Amino acid sequence: MPRPTDVADLVTTITQDMRAIISDEIALVKAELKPSVRRVGVGSGLFGAAGYFVVSATIVLWFTFAAGFAWLYAGTTRLSPWACVFLGTLTAVVLLLVIAGAFVFFGSKSFSKVHGPEKAPESFAKTFSAIMTGIEDGNDRVADEIQATPIRRP
Repeated sequence: MPRPTDVADLVTTITQDMRAIISDEIALVKAELKPSVRRVGVGSGLFGAAGYFVVSATIVLWFTFAAGFAWLYAGTTRLSPWACVFLGTLTAVVLLLVIAGAFVFFGSKSFSKVHGPEKAPESFAKTFSAIMTGIEDGNDRVADEIQATPIRRP
């Protein structure tokens, strides 16, 4: 039967091995996710740009386009000045939303290229299976050792 110091050494070795295995698994996941994280950053930046243009266009360019379209409608139709301002404003809003839609389209294309880890789940499953097999083998060895050791009665 093993001595207590041998068992303590085995437990220490197993603990160190488990830490090494887990840190290797984490390193693999990080390595696999790095390209996807970059793509998420690009896609987020494009969506942020779309939001910036929607807000900026709505506040600043809205007045310029609306006035230009109102002037265009006033020169080509016999509508009242208020109707020309309304149509000019509506035309400007539609144009700015089309620009924002283009940014959303290209941003969503960037997000569609994002992939999760491919090798890490398989590696983790193999590692977990090996650990469980080791535990079962250890339990079997302990059970065999217990059965093989005669019970000493005082």
